Amino acid sequence: MAQYFTNDRVLECLEGRPIGGGVGHHADIGLADADVTVETRSAFFDALNSSADVIGIPGTARIDLSGEDLTLSGQTIVSDRGIDGSPGALLYTTDHGHDSPAWDGGSNGRGLITMDGGSRLSGVRLRGPYHDYYDDPEYPGYIPLDSGNTSERRQAREGRYARGLRILADDVEVDNCEIYGWPNQAIAIGTSSNAVSPSIHHIYGHDCMMVGAGYVIDVFNGHPTIEMSYFNATRHAIAGFGHPTCGYTLEDSVFGPTTYSHAVDMHCLAENGYGDDLTAGGRVEVRRCTFAFTHSIRDYDCQAIAFRGYPDDVYITENNRFLHDVDPDFENPANTSGQPVPYRQVNVGSGWHDWQSSGNQYGVGEPQESGIGAPVNLDDPMAGKPLIDEERRRGLRVALRTLE
Repeated sequence: MAQYFTNDRVLECLEGRPIGGGVGHHADIGLADADVTVETRSAFFDALNSSADVIGIPGTARIDLSGEDLTLSGQTIVSDRGIDGSPGALLYTTDHGHDSPAWDGGSNGRGLITMDGGSRLSGVRLRGPYHDYYDDPEYPGYIPLDSGNTSERRQAREGRYARGLRILADDVEVDNCEIYGWPNQAIAIGTSSNAVSPSIHHIYGHDCMMVGAGYVIDVFNGHPTIEMSYFNATRHAIAGFGHPTCGYTLEDSVFGPTTYSHAVDMHCLAENGYGDDLTAGGRVEVRRCTFAFTHSIRDYDCQAIAFRGYPDDVYITENNRFLHDVDPDFENPANTSGQPVPYRQVNVGSGWHDWQSSGNQYGVGEPQESGIGAPVNLDDPMAGKPLIDEERRRGLRVALRTLE
């Protein structure tokens, strides 16, 4: 099935708007607020080890962090993504696999950058080791299932693992960033014993799409707020582990047309080694989001949302726009995944359980209703868009599409 909206169309509609950050978003911090400005790897690490609270990196800088991981505590790293068309400074690694700094400690370990209390990452690009994976004919960037038996496939997959950020405190902020090329997790939140609730907003997360993994935001424990962001080319853009203290509030965001599986997810504990416990998170709220797909890159029916058990509190889906063409009172298909519906609740038998749904719009035949979906009109790229000159528009395309 051909895509109704393409990624290029979505990016065109987002030009000059705040969703996804960049041009159109006015961050409350910039290079002028930096205590020190650096452009090289050595200067960057010197600044991290100094008393500087805010470390600035110009958008022209490219800093290779391969062979390293670092902890950010009480400090802010800021660049100028979106200012005069700047794509923002590039922080990147080529590390991946069991023993690499980008997968330090395994699934419950660190990442390239561990973010502790009072830390912030704003206006930068954070690039993982698989940003230029082009072996799959269906979609460049998708890492398919390897050949061999189950053990061999698992080893091959784990050999590619890399994590961008591990967030370990409530008072952490990630904003106005482009984050891409992470085959396992671009952002991991909390640990089994540490539930945290950071703020993530105005990010562009894409090309994190490996079979069996592939998350932009993976909530292990806690309740982040995720707002005004654009996600595309993922297995699951947002996933959750299933602890009763695990959930998220997701608002005013767009999920693009390229996906391997459903975009918004919450596992149950039974799927993660907790016996037959079908608890699947605590409270999950999805409001005013636009889901610009109905099928996966393999052309099978693909839900936008799948919650895989019972919430400890409640699931809420309100005022979202789904391209799936269904009656608002459709039945939950439960474990039958190949259904052309916008969302399903798994492992619960029939019916909906502790799931509140209201005000959603379905189908592609009607223009977006007022107050429904993210604040961008994919039916009309120019609707409500501020006028910008061509030079600024060219810079904007650079910022959004990461032309390096």
